[in-house]
Amino acid sequence: MNTCPLLLAAAVLAAGSTASRAETPLETALLAAVRAAHFENIIDFGAGNESRPVRAQLGQAARPIAHPPNVNVAVIQLDAAGRLVDRAYVLLSRDYPAGLVVPLDPDTGATRVRFLRWDIARSDGGTFSHEDGHQLTRKGWTNDPPLTAADDLVPGRTDASYTFMAPYPASLFKSMIAFHVLRMVDAGKTALDQAYVYAVAEAKPESRLLRDWLDAMITVSDNHATSALLKMLHDQNEIEPLNREFRELNLPTLQINATDPRTGRGWDTAQINLTAWDIARMFWLIDGGAGEFWHGVDGSPVTAKIFSDASRTYLKQLFSQQGFNDALTTANLPGANNIRPGIPSRVAERWINPTNGHVFLDGQDYGVDIRPLNTQAEVNFAHKTGLTFNYGSDAGIVTSLPGKPFRHYIIALVGNLGHRYADEIFARRTRFPAFDPISPVVYTQRIPALGKALDEALTKLSAARK
Repeated sequence: MNTCPLLLAAAVLAAGSTASRAETPLETALLAAVRAAHFENIIDFGAGNESRPVRAQLGQAARPIAHPPNVNVAVIQLDAAGRLVDRAYVLLSRDYPAGLVVPLDPDTGATRVRFLRWDIARSDGGTFSHEDGHQLTRKGWTNDPPLTAADDLVPGRTDASYTFMAPYPASLFKSMIAFHVLRMVDAGKTALDQAYVYAVAEAKPESRLLRDWLDAMITVSDNHATSALLKMLHDQNEIEPLNREFRELNLPTLQINATDPRTGRGWDTAQINLTAWDIARMFWLIDGGAGEFWHGVDGSPVTAKIFSDASRTYLKQLFSQQGFNDALTTANLPGANNIRPGIPSRVAERWINPTNGHVFLDGQDYGVDIRPLNTQAEVNFAHKTGLTFNYGSDAGIVTSLPGKPFRHYIIALVGNLGHRYADEIFARRTRFPAFDPISPVVYTQRIPALGKALDEALTKLSAARK
């Protein structure tokens, strides 16, 4: 029987260490990149929501963020066969303003961390009026009221060494739906070419093939398609099996709860959860590879056999068709004003206007002829982004393109870094840069800068192994 890669590398990875300092080359690189991003310097347009952002509504300029945001970043370095080389997981928050390297378990778990459900009132210090911005209620970060077991994302960790409130993942959670649907396909419960009729009260029923619902959900992050697929899971009593399988795979922070079985909607930011570390490991399963990855809760090995070859190929192609390339990569708008380069990834041809070379997606013109740089791309990034007013995320599989320097890794970033937050250059504006009609800046550019720094580090680390 193959041995779990992390068990083979236990000495190198310092299993069981109580230290939170970097102990491997990748941990060192990730911690340095997170610190260099200086997320504590971003600006905040203020509490509110998409339609009624308080400060912008009142004509007030943004202010410096009150506390470091809650950001967690995970990277898994792989060899050409998909075997583990190194891994790193870093938390950033007001509790760990300089970044915390999580001491991971020998079998890849993060049991040293007490993960909490996201609570926007704790993050903002209370709730605020959408009319004039005055504070309505107050709430403490970890007190007033104190934390209880109901705040725990994973039970039984109240005495853990570290505590981290995991931000809502925004649309990144849709990758979990795709994962489970393909598990259902492999189990013979459904098929990609099977039609599903989305029927809800007071709306005309809509029929699409399953593969078409999936394509819309992943490539353009369509919420309507996501609701349809969630309703399908409810119809077939597959929501609890989805959550149970992630728990059994030792990916306990991946959870989809409290959605409406009648519509597939009702996405509660405290009930739809994931962490960068567990979603990175989920993408590792999608990527595949040799040997055992880790062990499930029953001690059985978790391997690439979780998917058929056909399902794995489909999922990797699906995520490679991602239309939103504006977070860890900014390949949709290279060279645009106030944009920083990220992971040097390729954009799928389907999104490029053949006349002017602009990416045009979901009614948005990215405003840059990307064709020259797209031919120079170095990697394929099979990924999923997420973005709302309060939250931003990106995660996926990076593989080098033919003839380019080798790298093969999984990367995931999840944070309360939605378009409410921006870079200092926009501090005097009262309008969100995310709402600009051409070349919108929807994420702080510290995110792609982090992606570029990590890609360069992994390229060097991979070259050093040869």
